[in-house]
Amino acid sequence: MAEKILVDAKELTKIYKTGQVESQALRGVNLLVKEGEFTAIVGPSGSGKTTLLNLIGALDVATDGKLTVLGQDVSKLSKRQRADLRLHSLGFVFQAYNFVPVLTARENVEFVLELQGIGDNRSKRAQDILDELGLKEYADRKPRELSGGQQQRVAVARAVVSRPKLMLADEPTANLDGENAEILLQMMLALNKNHGITFIFSTHDPRVVAYARRVIMLVDGKVAKEENKKSNESAAKKS
Repeated sequence: MAEKILVDAKELTKIYKTGQVESQALRGVNLLVKEGEFTAIVGPSGSGKTTLLNLIGALDVATDGKLTVLGQDVSKLSKRQRADLRLHSLGFVFQAYNFVPVLTARENVEFVLELQGIGDNRSKRAQDILDELGLKEYADRKPRELSGGQQQRVAVARAVVSRPKLMLADEPTANLDGENAEILLQMMLALNKNHGITFIFSTHDPRVVAYARRVIMLVDGKVAKEENKKSNESAAKKS
């Protein structure tokens, strides 16, 4: 059976305008991401990593080129349709956690299901994913009562509780020490293997690169190099 393509970018270009000044963030990027991948997009600051991730996540629209995400041509979607794509089919993990501070960890995770209109077993589903990510005893704590590593794991739980087909993570380990980064990456790898969730990272972190099975390097808004690894098992064991 042929592998399913989740992301198909053809000659993707993004130009930002500030007054009369134009800045070209992406310059004709071509990219295919298949179901089940664990891919890292790397490159120096200003190379276009976050821009590309934002386009794939339907948070922004390309200036030129064609981008198909989960079978939908993002450039042809309305603002509401892009929001629906993000809500129902994509998961996001960013450096800023954006929790509702008055809600507990479980309630923050459950809130995504509420937004999706899912009424059945919301609390159980939220608790189950927290348990899977090693957060069972922290479910009733509010964000301010959690460490940085615990907050990032709650953010992952919130992103995957709705069982998205594609997870986008922008510098997820940037604010974590070595131990917590390792815990987070092991958990993401387990979600990839056990639940088939496809991951795309934007990162500077060599720890993330070590786990990735595919590494795409951007330089000046173009794909400069690509490396496909046979497995990330050995890297995970060494880390």
